[in-house]
Amino acid sequence: MPVRVGIMCEKCERIYLLVHPDNAKRIQFDPSADPHPYRLKCICRAESHFGKAQVLPYFVSETACDNGYADRDEYYTVQAKRSK
Repeated sequence: MPVRVGIMCEKCERIYLLVHPDNAKRIQFDPSADPHPYRLKCICRAESHFGKAQVLPYFVSETACDNGYADRDEYYTVQAKRSK
C-alpha cells in the first residue's frame, strides 16, 4: 500500500489526499482563518478548518490514490517510530 498525506473529516472519517487534483475544490487555503488557514469541505457536508499539524501520512490502496480519497476502514495511519 502506498503512503500518501491527507486530511480527515472529523465527522465521517473520510480522508482526502492532498496531492489529488480533484480535491482542490474540497481543500482550500483561507489565510484569514489563523491559526488554521486551510478549510476542508467534505462530501458529508461537514466543514472544518485545519493546520499542518492535522495533515498526516496514511497507508492507502492504489484505488484510493486514483480516487483522491479513502473512506473509513480503507486506510491506516502511519505510526511514527519512537527513538530511544
